[in-house]
Amino acid sequence: MSKIVIVGAGGVIFAQRFIRDILLDENLRGSDLCLMDIDAERLGNAVAYTEIVSTKLGVTPRLQATTNLREALAGAKYVITIFRAGTLEHQRIEQDIPRRYGVDQVVGDTLGPGGVFRGLRTLKPLFGVLDAMEECCPGALLLNYVNPMSLNTIALSRRARTVKVIGLCHSVQSTAHIVADYMGIPRDTISYLTAGVNHQAFMLKIELDGKDMYPRLREAMANPEIYRQDKVRFELMRHFGYFPTESSGHGSEYVPYIRKRRELVERFCKVEHPEKEGGVPGGAMSAGESGAALRVCAALQIRNERQISDLVSGKIEPDLTPSHEYGVHIISATETNQTISPNLNVINNGLIPSLPPECCVEVPCLVNGGGILPGRIENYPEQLAGLNRGMINVQLLAAAGALEHDRRKIFHAIAQDPLTAAVCSLDEIRQMTDELFAALRDEIEPEFF
Repeated sequence: MSKIVIVGAGGVIFAQRFIRDILLDENLRGSDLCLMDIDAERLGNAVAYTEIVSTKLGVTPRLQATTNLREALAGAKYVITIFRAGTLEHQRIEQDIPRRYGVDQVVGDTLGPGGVFRGLRTLKPLFGVLDAMEECCPGALLLNYVNPMSLNTIALSRRARTVKVIGLCHSVQSTAHIVADYMGIPRDTISYLTAGVNHQAFMLKIELDGKDMYPRLREAMANPEIYRQDKVRFELMRHFGYFPTESSGHGSEYVPYIRKRRELVERFCKVEHPEKEGGVPGGAMSAGESGAALRVCAALQIRNERQISDLVSGKIEPDLTPSHEYGVHIISATETNQTISPNLNVINNGLIPSLPPECCVEVPCLVNGGGILPGRIENYPEQLAGLNRGMINVQLLAAAGALEHDRRKIFHAIAQDPLTAAVCSLDEIRQMTDELFAALRDEIEPEFF
């Protein structure tokens, strides 16, 4: 059987989803499954979770667990990366320094100063994984879930020699569920076509039994109770014609129209719906509250540690529901020659002709035993391409800067960021960039200094 490796298996949310999905899949549960993490204690929790789920399902996985990356990768066919680089304190630095210059971020994991420097921090270990794969499992498929997705996919794809790189995110299928809920129709009844760039793709078609559902979604937008749940996304749909795939909070970071003035943030990003259950203030991040990700991630860490403790001790039962993540479905479709059509992040190469060929796009792909075949998007609306280019400019420069260890290109990337350019002068951007390099020096490849 093919070997599947999960790098960062000591995490909770994603790691448990993928372990569970593999064990639930009759075609994959007999695979060689290797769990790898640099934290031995967290890795032990992942092993315990795997054993608990295996017992519940009555299966015996071929399980390996190790803190040694090269040992994990030896002979692998599929490698899933889900680790988090650095700590919440590093993320706080990436938020606090830009905020002093007027750049108000919610998450800072995709674009802007926070996203660029998170990319530099994340690519340091990702390059290590990729280089080790080239030696230990050449030709394997790297399924990367680590943000910033587009920047990482561009840089990894340029560095790869034999390894195949794709980026994965759940924003497309999550958005499909959300718009179905807004329209009051069952989630599994709508069909859709979605394309663009990660965290700023757009639903180009939303249909039910062949009927265009955009008029019904616009009717839903007119309902104040629905509108206030997703103000930024509805405003982008109102003005640009299509519903985007990232939440209002995330989406407000990628355009110059919202976060440049306090009154606009108050108008469009005020938290008006309840926080999610479990003590996690999800509503603040979804709406766009400044720095909300720090509070959300801190609360999630507490909740996740309690959850894994309760699972291991037997106080709670494991959830055996399949996830809606694409990763394991792609592996299963490839192994069994079954066809699926997920939205994946791949190098453009003309898939969306109005976007740069070297950028990363998120498009529907056909996946089966023959591999992954990305779909071409004809007649992509120009106003959406214009929005996407604002993100792409940052991603291409940041990827080049990361590969070449070029601080000037990193400055140029941040200077191209739509939000940063809306509030900062060039001198301020240069000073901010230098401060971030100094504050994060230990987390970035030493060749930058």
